[in-house]
Amino acid sequence: MAIAVDFYTFSKKRNSTAFPTTGATEFNMELKTPTSAINPTVWIAARDLPVPTAAPTIYNYASIPAFQRKYFVKDWVYNAGIWEVSLMVDVLGSWKTAIGATSCYVERSSFTFNGNIMDSLYPAKTDFNITRVIASCAWNNIAPSGGCYVLGCINYQSSNSVGAVTYYAGNQSVLNSVLNFLFGNSIYSASNITEIGQGLYSSFFNPFQYIVSCIWFPFSVETFGSSQTDIKVGYWSTGINAIMVSNLAHKTYVTATIPDHPQKATRGKYLNHAPYTKLTLFIPPFGNIPIDTRYTEIGNYLYSPVYIDHITGEATIRVNITASSSSLSDEHPITERTAMLGVPIQLAQVMNEYTKSPTGMLSDMLAEGILSVIGTTVGSSINCSTPTVTTSGANGSFVNFTMPPSLIVEHARLVNEDNSDFGRPLMEVKTINTIPGYIKVVNPHPAISVTDDELQMISKYMEEGFFYE
Repeated sequence: MAIAVDFYTFSKKRNSTAFPTTGATEFNMELKTPTSAINPTVWIAARDLPVPTAAPTIYNYASIPAFQRKYFVKDWVYNAGIWEVSLMVDVLGSWKTAIGATSCYVERSSFTFNGNIMDSLYPAKTDFNITRVIASCAWNNIAPSGGCYVLGCINYQSSNSVGAVTYYAGNQSVLNSVLNFLFGNSIYSASNITEIGQGLYSSFFNPFQYIVSCIWFPFSVETFGSSQTDIKVGYWSTGINAIMVSNLAHKTYVTATIPDHPQKATRGKYLNHAPYTKLTLFIPPFGNIPIDTRYTEIGNYLYSPVYIDHITGEATIRVNITASSSSLSDEHPITERTAMLGVPIQLAQVMNEYTKSPTGMLSDMLAEGILSVIGTTVGSSINCSTPTVTTSGANGSFVNFTMPPSLIVEHARLVNEDNSDFGRPLMEVKTINTIPGYIKVVNPHPAISVTDDELQMISKYMEEGFFYE
């Protein structure tokens, strides 16, 4: 049976829908019987070629209009003056129009993609990109020279007291003045007691028992109030002015902008998430706080309110991620931590501690002149007792405030991609002819009027990935 066959010299991928539209060379050939419409074999005598002495092996693609199909040339075989050619159907080129009109669930596409879908096709390299972003906060590098002290004193001051304790905020100079008053002669003079000597007075009265706390805060005194008043310790008025603490707590902020993954612009937003991005917020004194990168889908602005108790020095941080610095909210914190933001300060007083028995003490009192007008020149064991140091509290650490809060960002870099040959994740229903290029379909079910073998071949190409060209 004679049949017209168009031959081409054409370059194409095997899994492509492309086919030639020009440059055909038509041969009138004979079908080898029996033969197949899908994989036919045709032959022509060498003498019937346009140039009998020229081999037709330059042709690698064919079309048989009578069969309405296009073919790859599998092989040319010459035997006794006859050129025999084996053909194999090109289902993608033959049925391109029907395939293009098919709607499928597309897994990968080189034409478009969804950057929020993780692409596990490409492995990550070991050369992590580590960035340290300095966070903005109120206490960065403020210690130990800056800040102020909050002194809690039991006294008779009723205004703004917390129970029986009044709190005063002052700088180092104010604290020094208070300590000088408590250590020096001023406290004896302020007592208006003249019946006993200063040495015995010091052994009886310890003003430090009226100081319940001394905490250093990395903030200015204005943070704690605005009213200046005389510091009172127990029964004594020191004559030293300081801010009376009326603000028992306040809120400050730690903020930072989270940088994008360096490959995010070309590869997708999924790179801003684990395992490709790791975020750790280092905030002294709260320590290292891992940040769940799922929340970076909200935005890239790290907003962390810090609530500070001015009485105890305890603080709570609530780490949030928001869209920008203009849309702040701490209603849904990623994590919450509590730590001592204030630094407890140890206070001490040197005292003359009397170690004799009550009877001996009474005798010395008589000798001192407490119960007698005699004694201005008589020595006393009070004067030779051993001074001891009494302390209040224990020192905390300033080291947390010498290190700036920072956001440590670790980005795992991916190997180079080949989008044109492998595409990127899409996971959407698409009509094939709207997304040219590489396409990979999930569980395709094309409805095309072809043989069963051809339908299976089309489905396999679509599932394994093909090029709509």
